[in-house]
Amino acid sequence: MLAFNVDDSRLTAIADEFAASPKQIDMAFGRALNRTAGTLRKLSVAGLKTELGLRTTTALRNRIKQYKYSGRRGRGVRVWIGSNDLPLSAFKGRPQKTATGVKFGDVEIHGAFLATRGGKRGVYQRVGNASFPIASVSLPVSDRIMTFIEDNVFVDLESIFFKNFAADIKARTIYGVGK
Repeated sequence: MLAFNVDDSRLTAIADEFAASPKQIDMAFGRALNRTAGTLRKLSVAGLKTELGLRTTTALRNRIKQYKYSGRRGRGVRVWIGSNDLPLSAFKGRPQKTATGVKFGDVEIHGAFLATRGGKRGVYQRVGNASFPIASVSLPVSDRIMTFIEDNVFVDLESIFFKNFAADIKARTIYGVGK
C-alpha cells in the first residue's frame, strides 16, 4: 500500500490565500481527497488498458475501487487495485493453435486448446487428468499493473491533490459553493 502525507503548511497557505474558514478547509479537504482518488482511478484504468493491451476497460473498472474511511488517525481514501490474473478474452489479439498448445501474442500456453463453450470461443485447459472439467485460461498481470501504477500514476498524486484542494477552496470562498 502506498501512503500519501499532506503537507499542512501548503494547505494553510492555500486556505489563507482565499481566507477560508476551518469548516470550509475541512470540507474542501474531504472533497479533494475523493476527487484525487477518482482521478487516480481514471488514470489507472486508461493507462493500464494500453499498457496491458486490453480490448476494453471493463475488466479493469471492476478491479479498481475507492473507499472512504475515517478513524482515530483521521480520514482518508483508499484506492484498491485488484491485480489477480485476467482472462485471456480480455486482451487484444487472436489465439492460434500450435502443436503444443495455443499461442496468444508472444505467450505460448502449453496444453491449452481452443473450444466453443456457451456460444463463445475461448482458450481452455484441462484441470485434471480426465476430459472434464476444463477451465478458461488467464494471464498473470500483477507485476505489470503494480509497476505501471507506481511509475506512472502515483508520481502525480501530490500535484493532483493540491490542484483539487485549491479549486475547491476557491469555489467555496469566492463563489459560495457548499453553504
